[in-house]
Amino acid sequence: MGQHNGSTRSLAERRSSEDRGRSRRVWVIGAIAIPVLLAGAIPSPYVIERPGPVVDTLGDVTIDDAVEPVVSFPDAQTYPTSGTLNLLTVQVLGSPDQRRSWLSLMPAVFDPSQRIAPLTDFFREGETSDDRDAQNTALMASSQTTAAAAAFREVGADVGVVLSVAQVADDSAADGVLEPGDRLVELDGDSITSFAMLRERTIASGAGAPLRLGIERGGASLDVELAPTIPEGGEEPLIGATIATDFELPSEVDINLEDIGGPSAGMVFSLAMYDRLTPGGMLDGITVSGTGTMADTGEVGPIGGLEQKMWAASRAESDLFLMPLGNCAEVPARVPDGLRVAPVASLAEAIDAVEAAAAGEATVGMERCGAEVSARTQSTT
Repeated sequence: MGQHNGSTRSLAERRSSEDRGRSRRVWVIGAIAIPVLLAGAIPSPYVIERPGPVVDTLGDVTIDDAVEPVVSFPDAQTYPTSGTLNLLTVQVLGSPDQRRSWLSLMPAVFDPSQRIAPLTDFFREGETSDDRDAQNTALMASSQTTAAAAAFREVGADVGVVLSVAQVADDSAADGVLEPGDRLVELDGDSITSFAMLRERTIASGAGAPLRLGIERGGASLDVELAPTIPEGGEEPLIGATIATDFELPSEVDINLEDIGGPSAGMVFSLAMYDRLTPGGMLDGITVSGTGTMADTGEVGPIGGLEQKMWAASRAESDLFLMPLGNCAEVPARVPDGLRVAPVASLAEAIDAVEAAAAGEATVGMERCGAEVSARTQSTT
């Protein structure tokens, strides 16, 4: 009888111990699962910036089941070329209306090609994804026209400039003098050749000094006068109008792309156009990737997402990566292994770098960014 009671107590103790073990496991699993579930559900104030699609501007794209060249000239003499000339993009995952969860950010922590960035780096307060997409679409369209102007000028063609008033600021020098749609033709008797010329002459005249503008309004020529003022918080005189710049190109240019926005493909577009408009293949079969804005005068401007575009260029097996000289401060400590980088400040420099690489010659590399950047990148590649 005593032995029977003893074995009963032993069984009960074992069951109690097993229950306590199961309870501890449940608590441990819960302690892990609950934070994970919360991290997967709670939105974060961050986005992920990563390499996006790569497009060969000398190749073709399929749009609505039709195969079209990315860049073409319907009414200009063009020449065959060879090689690959990639424009690079960056994807931004997350927006004010579709926020990324904390858990979804984790893969970017361990991927050097991705960056976790504050939402405010990409979206202004109150701005939506649709707002940003519309702005990037407009910037892309403008950059294509400007790139074409730069390319035609590089081949020696004449390109006309059309400056027109897009908007007039209230209580400004232009208020009551200029109207949206006015075309600016002359400044103090001289033809207006560029926005830069208009801006330089406005600054040089000083605040309060009258400027005489020759304009076209509704088909009629008019002379008007205004005195630039320095706005509150500003340092330089302004006429108080938003000026839109358009160009009179010697040939129509068609660019076929979808779902890509922003101005950073300008340099690559100019290179592709230049290659099509000049005899002989500039690339001679090599693969070049690049990024940079383009001014109509040929200057290459800085862009965002440099590190992600470097990784995109590397994954595209680029023989040369062209970047703006103005982005030297953003060169990452870790540059993808084997990536040949050429910082450039103008379209002419970009052409020289591509032709040198195609000929197997040396190109100016990261040393152009300065000894500090060169040492930092060389020690990690």
